[in-house]
Amino acid sequence: MIRHSTLVCALIIFTASLSSGNFVHGPARGTLIGIVTDAATGTPLGNTNVYLSSTTIGTNTGPDGTFTISGIPPGVFLVVASRVGHTVQSHTVHVSQSDTLRTDFALEPVALQGEEVEVVAHPDREWRRLLGKFTASFLGRGRNAEDCSILNPEVLDFRMDRGTGMLIASTDSVLRIENRSLGYRLYARLGLFQWDVDEDRGRFVLYPRFEALQSEDSARSTQWRSNRENSYRGSLKHFLAALVAGTFVHEGFSVNAGTITDLTGGASNPLTPGDFTLEPVRGGQLWMLAFGRWLRVEYRNEGVRLRSFITLSSTPAVLDGDGNLADPLCVEVTGDWTRYRVADMLPID
Repeated sequence: MIRHSTLVCALIIFTASLSSGNFVHGPARGTLIGIVTDAATGTPLGNTNVYLSSTTIGTNTGPDGTFTISGIPPGVFLVVASRVGHTVQSHTVHVSQSDTLRTDFALEPVALQGEEVEVVAHPDREWRRLLGKFTASFLGRGRNAEDCSILNPEVLDFRMDRGTGMLIASTDSVLRIENRSLGYRLYARLGLFQWDVDEDRGRFVLYPRFEALQSEDSARSTQWRSNRENSYRGSLKHFLAALVAGTFVHEGFSVNAGTITDLTGGASNPLTPGDFTLEPVRGGQLWMLAFGRWLRVEYRNEGVRLRSFITLSSTPAVLDGDGNLADPLCVEVTGDWTRYRVADMLPID
């Protein structure tokens, strides 16, 4: 039986980009077009944010509700349409080189509670207490958390589920998060947040769009690049990319397979080819990963020491060569990786 206080299933919705380069370099690739309408009236919705989740790529709809996103590299992406006063909606698209794809959105309107927004301008003590618990659980306790903050916490509503002891957070607005350690601002819709604050475990669904912060200070820009590299080293994404490349041992990872009880007890069963399957699909653009037990993943390189555990809640997992999971819902982790949450997120590009 698994009883670990740090067990976490942080369901951050990522996309699976098949390009290892930056989106702004090279010739234009695929193009995405569409229209966003109100599901109740059919009226086109202008000024709606449409973006590829976990990237810096996005646009706003025009007055007629239409949008065009160009220069998309081949890959599998979660396209999100977000507008205040309407439910967030997402579609998965498979983009090939030179594709022009169409995806339309019909957003359901939601009742705005404007009067309550006036109240949270002076939140009560209980709201502030729950905000503190939410912030620690949401941003994490990794190396970048101290320099990461939620800029508009007043849009959040909280409640404690007395039956489960879970903290429930929700908002109809876009969360604005500034990460001064990594040099990004995130604009994110929160699809779900359920957290056991006593056990420090739970799950959340996040649809983030990244925007790089700008600085004329070259030293600060250099520090941002260094911090991003440090956040990547030893991460789950780094491990999965190294696993696909077959270089995980060379890059500082050691992996053992077994039951969670044996692995947490220190059992040494080094990973063998028979412990997992990794097969290319879609012409080698994506990979299917499957393994039946837990893996203990230890990372030691350049002074960094991490020890984490991972299992698949559903198989197989689909990922790209950069370690991006198409469906993060299939992964459970515990150990050091659970400390790194929103404050340590990096965009795909």
